[in-house]
Amino acid sequence: MPTSKAISPVSRHNGQIRINLRVALETQHYKTSSVQMTFGELARAYLATHYNGADMQLRKWIDLLETRSAWEVGADELALSGIAMIENGYSPSTVNRNMSQIGSVYRWARQRLLTPVGFVSPTISQHRYPESMRRVFISDQEVQKLIDGAAGEKDRRFQVLIRLLAETGARKSEVTERRWKDVDLDACSIEVMDTKTGKPRMMFFSLATHELIRRVWAQRPINQLMFESRKVKEAVTNFTKPWNKLRKSIGRGDFNLNDLRHHRAKLLLESGSTLAVASQTIGNSSLILYRRYGHLESHTIEKAVKASWR
Repeated sequence: MPTSKAISPVSRHNGQIRINLRVALETQHYKTSSVQMTFGELARAYLATHYNGADMQLRKWIDLLETRSAWEVGADELALSGIAMIENGYSPSTVNRNMSQIGSVYRWARQRLLTPVGFVSPTISQHRYPESMRRVFISDQEVQKLIDGAAGEKDRRFQVLIRLLAETGARKSEVTERRWKDVDLDACSIEVMDTKTGKPRMMFFSLATHELIRRVWAQRPINQLMFESRKVKEAVTNFTKPWNKLRKSIGRGDFNLNDLRHHRAKLLLESGSTLAVASQTIGNSSLILYRRYGHLESHTIEKAVKASWR
């Protein structure tokens, strides 16, 4: 018995495309339905592709929420858990990092269309506990030592990573999770659509890094991760061991990869950029940068005002 022909949602009239949205939505329904999974399943799926130390932070949350629907975890429940952590000796900064890590899991799920339509992460409304400002100074010479020393690793991608972090002011994940389609080598730029602040931005690197990238990667498939693991497809290479070895080799065991962002912000402000430009460049709030480096912008303003007196 012949089957009825499916109705196409698209038709043409006078050379122009017209769409019947009702039909289109009916045929695409399966793409908008969420994947039913527990929090434990979601967290383990995330950890299978992220070797960034998240397993240590997520372990307690998997134990707590193992069999719960990933999409029914409540904001109040997370808030109460954060209070319990602080009352039992955890620092406010550790609780903040934990909430940020859970938020990363949900962002990853949203990117892969696993979440229900309209789903809002329970971490969005979480209170951020005040924490002391971490101030780490590193000189231009020490940053150059990090860049030069990274060339000593057998995996030359590590030096590219260090150069990109130092030049762009990006977070580590904003670089390591990029695919080649996000990179414009001719323009020496990287486009980041999904950032921690929710605001897309463009990052720029030097011609020297451009040339290094061309030497390190003979082929650059557009949909492949730049720093894809050579052992697990679609997983990001972590580089934790070479980084720990490198920072200790220059006597800066206290320095974190993400501190390179603030070194870039300092250089921007010292060169005359405003806090607004510097904060947009590194993807941080103007308030945070003001607390760290407001005095540098004040020096720039002072110089500009005095120069105008002449």
